[in-house]
Amino acid sequence: MDLSGVLIIDTMVAHQIFQLIKALKLIGVTCTLSGIRPEIAQTAIQIGIDFDELSVVSSIHQALAQRNLLQ
Repeated sequence: MDLSGVLIIDTMVAHQIFQLIKALKLIGVTCTLSGIRPEIAQTAIQIGIDFDELSVVSSIHQALAQRNLLQ
């Protein structure tokens, strides 16, 4: 999931994004977050989101490379 185009995010939207990630995990989909701005990270931390179980990279390029999708 690339969030690099997201400038700001409120707590409700952040909560919904992380609920989606949890739901996808239940069906075996592993998500990688990329492009998280500091403001979004702060909002996520404020509402108690735990990044320990998530793969987080700085760019979509790194996310694709991590999944061996770049050629």
